[in-house]
Amino acid sequence: MIKKWTNKLTDRFRESRKDPSESHYVQGPPSSPQFSFIVCAGLAALVFLLYYQIAYAFCTAEGLQDMKAHAKFALEFYLKPEVFFKTWLRVPHMLWHLIVKFFQSRIHIPLEEAASLTFALFGVFSFAVTAWFLCSPISAYTGQQRLGLASFGASLLSFAGPLIMRWYADGYTGQFTPNPPHNPTHTACKGFGLLAMMAGIDIIRSYRNQKALFFKGGKQYFGFGLFSFFSVLAKPTFMYMLLPAGIIMVLLDLLKAAVKKTPSVKAVWSAAWRLAVAALPSCAYILTEYTALFFFGKEQGTSVILTKPLEVWHFFSYDVPTSILLGMFFPIWMLLTNLGYFYETVEGRLSVLGYMIGVLEFSVLAESGSRKDAGNFSWCMMAGMTIFFAVSVCRLTLSTMRQKSGVKHAAYLLFSWFLLFLHVYSGLSLYNVFSSIL
Repeated sequence: MIKKWTNKLTDRFRESRKDPSESHYVQGPPSSPQFSFIVCAGLAALVFLLYYQIAYAFCTAEGLQDMKAHAKFALEFYLKPEVFFKTWLRVPHMLWHLIVKFFQSRIHIPLEEAASLTFALFGVFSFAVTAWFLCSPISAYTGQQRLGLASFGASLLSFAGPLIMRWYADGYTGQFTPNPPHNPTHTACKGFGLLAMMAGIDIIRSYRNQKALFFKGGKQYFGFGLFSFFSVLAKPTFMYMLLPAGIIMVLLDLLKAAVKKTPSVKAVWSAAWRLAVAALPSCAYILTEYTALFFFGKEQGTSVILTKPLEVWHFFSYDVPTSILLGMFFPIWMLLTNLGYFYETVEGRLSVLGYMIGVLEFSVLAESGSRKDAGNFSWCMMAGMTIFFAVSVCRLTLSTMRQKSGVKHAAYLLFSWFLLFLHVYSGLSLYNVFSSIL
């Protein structure tokens, strides 16, 4: 019996490890590009409207929380150097704030509406990037253009959250989410972070002699440097997660090249130093930010410290394993049922590594002083959740399109989509979105 199950698991791993382009896919019904654009535009409008209403509900609610606090910070960004510097010390990740300030001061939109509009625009931007992230691998692996299907997946990812079960510990047990709608800066950095990841994927695929999925014409290094910098300008935590994960992947490939000579050490090293150069502006900004906070910040001496394992995490979650399981049930399910895909493909391995790096950073890192209670390294983990969810949806979409029949495969697809829709519903209900909008 044990040998039988071992053989089945081995066969499953080998099957999922195959290059997705080697599978046979069902040819979908022909649809015009115009129809796909209409579907994409309609879903983008839905994301925009819901994000706007969510942000406006936070901005006009009683009490002070992230959305309202960041909106008030935006008011303080004046062009006078000393005033600008003092405000920058409080919120160096200022991209969202500068746009809110522009809408409020130059176009004369009231603050609450300006903040809501900016939040919604970044939500649509993240949706568009996610749709591209899903559409390109689907096209490369299946030979089919499925913008409508990719847009549908991107719309689900725009609202996916942790599983909330009202019958279990009042529903919320400190689980985290890839879409925290109360925090505008995380939403602002998601699109740029995904673009940087896409450029990184193409760079790794290039020295593995694989075709680029996203960026053609050798512009990956410029794109990585540009998008990573804007991601840091919006919120640096996405790059706190992505850069270490990318470094580990490149080092593993360098070690493999030294042992197996495939790919060549020269090709991997050439990509590695170019990536390092491309990341310099982002790293320089991060170092400048922490140096300024250390010497000139409101609480001088602020720095990054090591903590006891899970010390900060326990500020938010009394049961960490349950918190992880409820927050990541769908991606974990996809990982366990597609181990070969997540091990073999660049996007799969990078998503798992990114999430693991985020979990590790949140588990043992914090900022010193009063900023310790904020748990700011939790955003690294939530950035890892973002890419893990996105790659999982990509894999589920490919599995759905496969030319494979049978009760087991149908049951697998039904359960997987069921889990994803539960995450979407829970993400909306966590913040009472339906009651505040409808």
